[in-house]
Amino acid sequence: MQDDKKQHDAVDPRSFTDKRILEEHSREEVERWRKEAHERHRQWMSVMQNSYGKD
Repeated sequence: MQDDKKQHDAVDPRSFTDKRILEEHSREEVERWRKEAHERHRQWMSVMQNSYGKD
């Protein structure tokens, strides 16, 4: 159990995940996902800044 924790702590999952995604999917797909995520985030932030109900 302790060895599993050491191994888990030593690996940065972000770099592994990014590399794995780029190996399994085309750059165009990944770029489309990033753009979609950015747009959804932008929409969410506009909702969060809406003054509706704050009065």
